[in-house]
Amino acid sequence: MKHNKSPFYMKYLVVLVLVVIAFTALGCLSCNGGQEMEISLAPIHDVQVNVAESYPPQVFVYIKGGLPDSCTTLHGYEVKSGGDTIDIAVYNQRPKGTICAQMYSYFEENVDLGSDFVSGQTYTINVNDRTVTFVMQ
Repeated sequence: MKHNKSPFYMKYLVVLVLVVIAFTALGCLSCNGGQEMEISLAPIHDVQVNVAESYPPQVFVYIKGGLPDSCTTLHGYEVKSGGDTIDIAVYNQRPKGTICAQMYSYFEENVDLGSDFVSGQTYTINVNDRTVTFVMQ
């Protein structure tokens, strides 16, 4: 059986592997050791909308955000949509009261928004303090 992998899929897979390696290099993926965690909105540096060439077209949002110190990791995100507006809240986490190396780094995340979009309609995507719009083709 032959599997055809789209270039977008392969790029997504490579990014995912690099993110896991980066978190592992920082020590561990969830190293709070029972400590209370501070959860806060992540600083966002870049937001891009990508539409996969599939039927129906799948919409993905590429997000590049910041990790302000060596103890901070990506906590996750929440997606809320209504009409032509999609809000994505992206959160970081860090152990409360921990002294950390002031080493700024980045995370990259691809959020799958699915295929429930109307051709020709303009959509607004808010990711924390960043806003982008796109017209569904």
